[in-house]
Amino acid sequence: MKKDIWDILFWIAMLILIIYILAKLTGLINTPEWINLLPIITIVFMIGISYQKAISFMGTMQRRTNYLKQHLNNIENKLTVHDERLLLLEKIRKK
Repeated sequence: MKKDIWDILFWIAMLILIIYILAKLTGLINTPEWINLLPIITIVFMIGISYQKAISFMGTMQRRTNYLKQHLNNIENKLTVHDERLLLLEKIRKK
């Protein structure tokens, strides 16, 4: 399975958040107030990563949809040609 850079960054951010919360709860971290914003910064970072993943997924789905539309049009054209041939053969057979 191919790992995307956004997956790796998401799990790193999750790990940082979990370590920070555990260290804060156990009293290992006594920090100034600005560092208390680390969970909020991490959550914002994770939201950005999720947004990038969603955009990437939507791009992939758009490419697949366009591919399918193109091939569906090709199949439709082939069916039209076959229908015309069948009609011609039926006309010839009825004579």
